[in-house]
Amino acid sequence: MVKPLISVIIPVYNSWKYLEKCLNSVRYQTYENLEIICVDDGSTDGSAGILKWFSEKDSRFKVFKQKNSGVSAARNRGLSEASGDYISFVDSDDWILLDLYDVFVKALTDAGRDIDIFMFNACFYNPRLSDLLEGRFFELCDWKNHSSVQTIHTFDDCIRPFTRNLSVCNKIYRSGLLFDNGIKFPDVKKYEDNYCWVKIAMSAESILLTDDVYYRYRLHDTGSVSTALTRQVFDAFKIMDMTEMDIINSGKYDSYKYALFQYKYNLYIEAYNLCPEELKDKFYIEMKNRLLEAENKDIEKSIYSQLSNYKLFEMVKSSSRSEFDKLFAKK
Repeated sequence: MVKPLISVIIPVYNSWKYLEKCLNSVRYQTYENLEIICVDDGSTDGSAGILKWFSEKDSRFKVFKQKNSGVSAARNRGLSEASGDYISFVDSDDWILLDLYDVFVKALTDAGRDIDIFMFNACFYNPRLSDLLEGRFFELCDWKNHSSVQTIHTFDDCIRPFTRNLSVCNKIYRSGLLFDNGIKFPDVKKYEDNYCWVKIAMSAESILLTDDVYYRYRLHDTGSVSTALTRQVFDAFKIMDMTEMDIINSGKYDSYKYALFQYKYNLYIEAYNLCPEELKDKFYIEMKNRLLEAENKDIEKSIYSQLSNYKLFEMVKSSSRSEFDKLFAKK
């Protein structure tokens, strides 16, 4: 089998503290047929200098600069520059294990065919503890009929399609899958991964899984999140509208409508918890109205009331914002 070229896309913005570790984890991969596309999204720290050093030392590094436009725009620029057979996304504050791409190519060889998506596990790194946490991005039991790494899935096999595992970084994608389906990251500041993963996965005909962990996701102190960023929690509504429209257009709404309902209250409440205090009333009203509207669609209470975290919806439905906050604090 001809060794495929893998395009690794790394959006970079003011991450000089972590950037060298990230880039080295790609540079020293045991599989070498890579093009490493780094998009400097208007960094104002020392990131540009680090990128310049790597590009001078290793010709596989290609550095592109743009004015600060957000991670979606940076990833889209990376996609426009990619020429690989497969595409991988790595965030500049995270890192990957050194044999990831070797493991992927071996899985391709063993499968004896092209694969749309290769999905591997990831775990969280807590810098305060200097340690890895036990939680993973997904469990094999999330997928029906999974028996081995050679089991070929479609997204329909996913038992929890909108729960966990919504990152684009713990997957490797056949480039044709992305380009043929016009995959672009949306112009939002939050939850862009959620939207793109679902859109990509619904288009895929072959997904290979391994439970082995090859991606380290760096946690950051949520207390340091800026108000400017937390104001973007309203993007949750935009992302949900786009996702629902894609599902309707795919002709699979009836198959996913209950999971989608669950996804709505889980995502909205996650966003509500990040919402600045001065915007919480506004967010809560829209969240409540949207959930009540979703309940009135063609879904049956005898089914949706059995969904996980259903009590969250019940709390929003029957409570004022102040009552909800008290109930949620006790949950």
